[in-house]
Amino acid sequence: MKVELKGLEGLGVLSGLSERRMASALATAMTRTAVEVRDAELVELQRAIDRPTPYTLRSLYVRGATAQRQYAEVWFKDTTTGSGIAATNYLGPQVDGGSRKHKRLEASLRAAGHLPAGWLVVPGAGCRIDAYGNADRGQVMQVLSQLRVQLVSGFDRSMSRDARKQINAQRKAGGRFFVIPPGGKARGGVYQRELMGRTVTPVFIFVRSATYRARFDFDGVAQRTIDRVVDGHITRAVMEQVERSMRTGTQGALW
Repeated sequence: MKVELKGLEGLGVLSGLSERRMASALATAMTRTAVEVRDAELVELQRAIDRPTPYTLRSLYVRGATAQRQYAEVWFKDTTTGSGIAATNYLGPQVDGGSRKHKRLEASLRAAGHLPAGWLVVPGAGCRIDAYGNADRGQVMQVLSQLRVQLVSGFDRSMSRDARKQINAQRKAGGRFFVIPPGGKARGGVYQRELMGRTVTPVFIFVRSATYRARFDFDGVAQRTIDRVVDGHITRAVMEQVERSMRTGTQGALW
């Protein structure tokens, strides 16, 4: 979302400001307006999205205007740091609607040959959910790790020490994970089976698509905020520049 101010060409003449000071005043007004837009979007984000994470709440950025670049910007970060995911990947569909982009879990399962192209993953009954409504990261790492483990058949005393370590690790994790590919009688997904038992629970289910309806009125919130605050920011910024020019004796000078 850009914050631009147009049709104010005569304001500099009326206020007695030079072109440079007027451009600076408008840049200040646009930047202050953009900050208020970001704050309003944060309120809306917490209303529209269920339990947004701190990472998500930090994803809104403001790029201030300058005298040379006469607009300010408010949007979601499209880069990532550490193990995070670019906010535009999962918040964009909340604003515009449509299908979401693939998550890292899906990319990992697909690279390992477990998830067919064009399929996505949704939580199953055995998926642990964190405080923000997302799949528990620890369980995700267990799934990715254990799906690469090839257990020997049977559970007898002839197992190697390494095999026993693997089973003990799986027991501590709560069971054994395995994949049922889509297309058969059973629903495709990642399942967890109790060791030495018969209980099988779906952890992640494979689905063909996940389409979101637009539920975050980003543009509407931005425009209503701009309409409400921009005039006050223009007046304040222009008056600040008038006061500076009067203090320095440069009022009316075109420099």
